[in-house]
Amino acid sequence: MNLTGVMNTARAVFPVLKQNPNGSAVVLASSTAGIRGGANSSAYTAAKTALVGLAETWAHELGPFGGRVNTTHPTAVGTELVLNRDFMRKFRPDLEDPRPADVVEGFSKGKPLDVPWIDPIDVANAVLFLVSDEARFITGVHLPIDAGSTIKWG
Repeated sequence: MNLTGVMNTARAVFPVLKQNPNGSAVVLASSTAGIRGGANSSAYTAAKTALVGLAETWAHELGPFGGRVNTTHPTAVGTELVLNRDFMRKFRPDLEDPRPADVVEGFSKGKPLDVPWIDPIDVANAVLFLVSDEARFITGVHLPIDAGSTIKWG
């Protein structure tokens, strides 16, 4: 599912993007798992890593038409997708109903910057930059928005 929607969308819009005289910008939503895999997430990691390959391929295909393609790679984002009881219980199985405050320490591990998760606006701002004129010569880039988690050792 992580790849099917992306492939179907590309198939539908690329002919139109190739006709845009002003160029185009595509940003694929990957994950830190697209850069650095982790335990118990093989299907998710494979899908998010595949987006990196697609972005690089599509950057070549859209480039001659003025199109740019990049990926974003956020760490955990403070949304209901992450801050829900079932997901937080993976970090605190000792608690029946963990709250965000209960998982801060677990989410903070592995990040040079001292934050447990990032805010949705942090991802939105990165995407806005990548589609802006200020990024007009940036293509095939994989932008981590991860508080440094993909460079953390150990």
